[in-house]
Amino acid sequence: MKKSGIQLMDGEQLVVEIEAEMYDVGSGPLGRILGIFSKFTAKFTGSVEKGFLVVTDKRIITVTEQKVCCVFQRSKGISCYLPNSVYKMGWRKEGTLLCLCPTINLWYSTKHGDGKNIRMIGATEDTAMKIVDAFFKMISQSNALIRQ
Repeated sequence: MKKSGIQLMDGEQLVVEIEAEMYDVGSGPLGRILGIFSKFTAKFTGSVEKGFLVVTDKRIITVTEQKVCCVFQRSKGISCYLPNSVYKMGWRKEGTLLCLCPTINLWYSTKHGDGKNIRMIGATEDTAMKIVDAFFKMISQSNALIRQ
């Protein structure tokens, strides 16, 4: 079992698992301080928020979970997409707080109008590009199998 709690199907291979940063405001010093403060405040009040993107060779899964008082499940959501339903993906570096706190977000859009924007923990431009390349390779292989 992975950190996200997703069980892989028989014969399914994990491509990448990304933990989303739910509290961070940016990768700059000011953004990190604000993120640490908001995470501390959430832990002090007993709130927990987690998010994951799991990419396998057969499906794309997003997981979100919120708990209050550290144990009571407030909400949990899982979305699964077939790789051939994704038609656009990439990463974006965005500045927040007057461009002082840049963040790197992975995003993708599906043919059905759905899309996700995931802020990556501790990501650099190089790691973001490697993840997008792995994501694209998996989607390309899936589409090639469907065309056969």
